[in-house]
Amino acid sequence: MLTARKSASLSAFFLAEGGKKIFIGLMLAVPLNLFATYWTIKYTGTVSDISFPDSLNGWAALGGDGGGIFTKGKVMCTKDGGENWTVKNIYASKSAYLGSGCSTTHVAFVDSNFGWAGGSWSTNETISGYTGSGWYLALTEDGFNTYSSSRHSVVSHYQGGGITNMETAAGKLFRAYFNSDAKSMDCYINNKWMSSYTMSICFIDAYRGWVCCEGRLFGTTTGVDSLSPLYNFPMNDIDFIDSLHGWAVGNGGAILYTDKCGVDSIWDTLTSGVTNNLRCVKFVDSLNGWVGGDGIILRTRDGGQNWVTEYSDLVISKICAVDTNYAWALYPYSYYKLGGFVLKYHPYVGVEEPLISDRACLTGRQGLQNAELKIIKNKISLSVPNSINTNIKIYDLCGREKETIYSGTLSKGNYTFTPNIHKSGVYFVRLTAGNYNVTKKLTIIK
Repeated sequence: MLTARKSASLSAFFLAEGGKKIFIGLMLAVPLNLFATYWTIKYTGTVSDISFPDSLNGWAALGGDGGGIFTKGKVMCTKDGGENWTVKNIYASKSAYLGSGCSTTHVAFVDSNFGWAGGSWSTNETISGYTGSGWYLALTEDGFNTYSSSRHSVVSHYQGGGITNMETAAGKLFRAYFNSDAKSMDCYINNKWMSSYTMSICFIDAYRGWVCCEGRLFGTTTGVDSLSPLYNFPMNDIDFIDSLHGWAVGNGGAILYTDKCGVDSIWDTLTSGVTNNLRCVKFVDSLNGWVGGDGIILRTRDGGQNWVTEYSDLVISKICAVDTNYAWALYPYSYYKLGGFVLKYHPYVGVEEPLISDRACLTGRQGLQNAELKIIKNKISLSVPNSINTNIKIYDLCGREKETIYSGTLSKGNYTFTPNIHKSGVYFVRLTAGNYNVTKKLTIIK
């Protein structure tokens, strides 16, 4: 028997399909705590990196398009999960080594106040007779109300430099940077020289970590200075949740998994179901993770055995997640002055404002309006005035599909479906109708 803790009256929402408004009423025997899976844009601008140490506090770098556009060392912070942002200036004067040509490309924070920002700098001053550029790094312990900074000296007018990656673990910063002149480019992680450009850094504490450097995987158990090559590894990003379990993503939809701390060259191949180039991966535990790439965000709730497309639009270069409920994704400002978006994943929509966020995110795209979802008894009921493609499925808490209630095109009419779940527990019912989808939590008691 399917029961609900709370119930409400008939629900209604509208879809625009082929120029026609389609009414769909959905009645589910579920709690009024809703579970939706939408990514919405929370910021648009010249953002090039993000860091979220918890569900409310986040930081973003506001410069670094690679095309000479500098933002004078600006970062911004949020204290409400990305709804509102405050700009912080982290350049003071040329004596602080951060002149008007400071481009902040990366941020990494341990908590709401303690963190770093870094990038490249270039001034009109003559340094050793030349005017090149180099990397800079700024440290704050009070949210950039004050800070200290350091930089790399420029010795050649051919020289370029900058921060290319930053991560924190156990309160320690791991940063990748480069210095180049007319003849060569020297790449480093902290003070460790690397053979090539660093694409990904993942440390689980101050000593144990992995690094991807343009087709090779490096690892260490005793700190950055002991990083050593493991084998050829043509992947774009890696993420480990502990000393054993990790995931890697690459071009053509490639996703790999290891439970042997990555030292074994044989990683398990996971099926992503897509051919997009994948650029970033983030797991919050052994089951739950996201992957981002060229025009896509994928989500898994079973360690990567199955993937669901949650977003298919922008090029995603980074995903930050603190748990299964709070995650952010970055579409970075590019060399061609395109992009610059921060997206937020928000699964829960409270009782007081049912589907307001979902409506706001879809209005003007799918034509959704007047969204209101309410519940009645133990049936799933649809009223369809016009033909529409519809899917109704039930999943368990790990994201495994337990039942397809209906999949196909529904003609005009009224429909009632009864779930056929025989085991008590908490599940999710997901409705997809045309371009609209919504997921709701339900409790079954037998």
